[in-house]
Amino acid sequence: MARQVTIYTTPSCTLCRDVLEDLELLAAEQALAIRPVDVTADPALAERYLLLVPVVEIAGGATLQPPISIQQLRSALTAAHNHAL
Repeated sequence: MARQVTIYTTPSCTLCRDVLEDLELLAAEQALAIRPVDVTADPALAERYLLLVPVVEIAGGATLQPPISIQQLRSALTAAHNHAL
């Protein structure tokens, strides 16, 4: 079963695109269901995340804030997997 990963983003966020590309690379290694969420579409999310994007929430695991490297993503995904065992 694919692990749910939510990335909070904005349309103009280049760091968000970079993190999303990293997640897509990692999805080739393990089952991930990546869900991008545009925080500008929801006032409550905009208030919470607008100045923090990209923010990555891994189901059963960590919430990551910038800067986010592919190594951090891989480690957080591994930790979430190991925690679920």
